[in-house]
Amino acid sequence: MTAAPVEILLTGPVLAELSTAAWAALPKETGGLLLGWWDARENAEVIVVRHAIEVPDRWATSTSWVRRPHAARAALSHALTALSHPLLGYVGDWHSHPGTCRASGRDRASLLRTSLQYQHPVLLLIHLPGDEIDMAIAHAGVPRPAHRYQQESESA
Repeated sequence: MTAAPVEILLTGPVLAELSTAAWAALPKETGGLLLGWWDARENAEVIVVRHAIEVPDRWATSTSWVRRPHAARAALSHALTALSHPLLGYVGDWHSHPGTCRASGRDRASLLRTSLQYQHPVLLLIHLPGDEIDMAIAHAGVPRPAHRYQQESESA
């Protein structure tokens, strides 16, 4: 039996933050953390994504970006303090692909490992050329389908 889809809501400045960081990093990849919260709605698990914060990798190339744990913890702590939104927390990772390839096998394997650490589904967003977004979701080490990709209004 396939797990129920997870609804993804991209809110506020998250798409602009992804795009700005990805374009500024060209021709290299960049990436970071997704901040938001989990929500339960009628018969649906929801990941609300509000911000994408960049965690630079000085060894990034045009085909590789690695989330460095120490830098990621520092960036998360700083962002949570600076943004001071009561619901914000880590909900996943993001990175850019300067080429047109979607989430790689390595990307998906990393997501599955990361998802083992959290009670709720974890999201991976990949920023592609043309501001296209690819996504993958996992929960407890198992891939999950996305029900919908949606941009809510700024007031969300």
